[in-house]
Amino acid sequence: MKIRFYRSFLCPRCLLVARELSRLCQRHPDLEVETVEATLHPTTAWQAGVRMVPALEIGGRFLAGWILLPAQVRRFVEEAMATRPSGPVGEVAR
Repeated sequence: MKIRFYRSFLCPRCLLVARELSRLCQRHPDLEVETVEATLHPTTAWQAGVRMVPALEIGGRFLAGWILLPAQVRRFVEEAMATRPSGPVGEVAR
């Protein structure tokens, strides 16, 4: 499952979210984190609807906030993992 992580290298709160994402990736090897440096790619972040960092996007759902606690990040990722379809993308259920 792919997580898009919008961050800024100047943001200490983003570092805390990055640490929690790293822990989650260790526990769930199928997670993939794509980091978007919002200060270097502001148009990309803006077009995605991101107005503050840190922000996470999974399958079109967002979690953003001034402070994202580790428990919030964990819950957001685990809920997304629980609701994702099983099987390869494009597979038709019979």
